[in-house]
Amino acid sequence: MLAATALLAVAVNFYELLCTAGFPMVYTRLLTLQDLGPAEHYLYLGLYNLVYVIPLAVIVGLFAFTLGARKLSEREGRLLKLLSGLMMLQLGALLVLAPNALNHLGVALVMIAVAVGMTWAAARLTRR
Repeated sequence: MLAATALLAVAVNFYELLCTAGFPMVYTRLLTLQDLGPAEHYLYLGLYNLVYVIPLAVIVGLFAFTLGARKLSEREGRLLKLLSGLMMLQLGALLVLAPNALNHLGVALVMIAVAVGMTWAAARLTRR
């Protein structure tokens, strides 16, 4: 079970790396295809950082600061695992049954809503 968990973690990180690195690679490739001077090139890179990198850094910093202040209870940890497990299960089922559905934003929103709704229901049913 430990080996399977480690393998799953490595696989998920590879997929996340491809998704996360894809947009920057496309953006920088488009920049290199344009006939821009050095000033314009760095201006577009700065704009990219302003729109994409800095907000992500702020979000990560806020989460690290606020969530690092307290630890999750056992119940909260289980609910978080339930939420992430439901999302992974839905994504896996979608990849097997209807991979083309991943092209639609509505499908992603419905999947998130279903996972959050089921986790909320479980939280309500297991409240002490």
